[in-house]
Amino acid sequence: MSLPRSDVAVVLVTFNRAALLRECLEGILAQTLSNRISAIYVIDNASSDNTQDLMRESYALNPQVKYIRMPENVGGAGGFHHGIREAHRSGAPWIWTLDDDVEPEPDCLERMLSLEPVSDCIHPLVVYQDGSEHQWEHLFDPITTLQTGLRNRSFANGKDWCSMNVACFEGMLIKSSIVDKIGYPLADFFVFGDDGHYGYMASMQTNVIYTNRARLIKKIKPNGNNTPFKIYYDIRNRLLLRQRLKPYHERASFHSKLFWVFILIHSWRMTKGPNRASKLRAAWHALRDGGRQVTGRHRY
Repeated sequence: MSLPRSDVAVVLVTFNRAALLRECLEGILAQTLSNRISAIYVIDNASSDNTQDLMRESYALNPQVKYIRMPENVGGAGGFHHGIREAHRSGAPWIWTLDDDVEPEPDCLERMLSLEPVSDCIHPLVVYQDGSEHQWEHLFDPITTLQTGLRNRSFANGKDWCSMNVACFEGMLIKSSIVDKIGYPLADFFVFGDDGHYGYMASMQTNVIYTNRARLIKKIKPNGNNTPFKIYYDIRNRLLLRQRLKPYHERASFHSKLFWVFILIHSWRMTKGPNRASKLRAAWHALRDGGRQVTGRHRY
């Protein structure tokens, strides 16, 4: 396989997962194209476990690994904003983003770079440890902020990559030239929605693609439970996201009504199940704060 000799800066955001962080780092260092990785920026969101000890004892002497500890937890959004900024300023032509609970297969980076003629923003297939695949062939509607899942239909039909208009920092490989045009991720989202927004912005510059040629192993599988934490950031950030995307779309009054119908139905559905009173409070705070465009970390 003939590949361009492109330097890649890795951005890895972590919080209180030292054991998984080690596995992810070892997976990055074991890449078939590890010699093309110019730096690995480990952004530590003020972890309170033994993450600092791990980085000091195991990676302090590795010149590829750049450990940056944030003064406080700025969430995944803040972590990737800071990390992508550092990687972009380093001058690396490509930036590869990873969460701490994934481990790339040894040829993951090599296989993604083989698609450089197709795209400047590439995502690998995510596979859980039980062998199931994360179905992440999605299309994003900026009017409702809804993502429609296509259940990896393109792969089932024999394609080995497909187009999307969203992104995920859990494996996204993006060219620095795209970052030049769209800037850094939205740090003030704290968590949820920041990478969706980033992918949508990137899709106006390049073909954002998702491929089953390259694979990440994900160690933590979502359980489907909606906690007050998740409910708050999901709902609030949809309101923030809709406001941020206003300059890119003409919006009729019908579209505004459609959005509010969707967000209220979505909020009601998210609060079903046990502990509904606390979930309803979280949803109310989210609707209130999103309407006021309150950003950053919500402190209950």
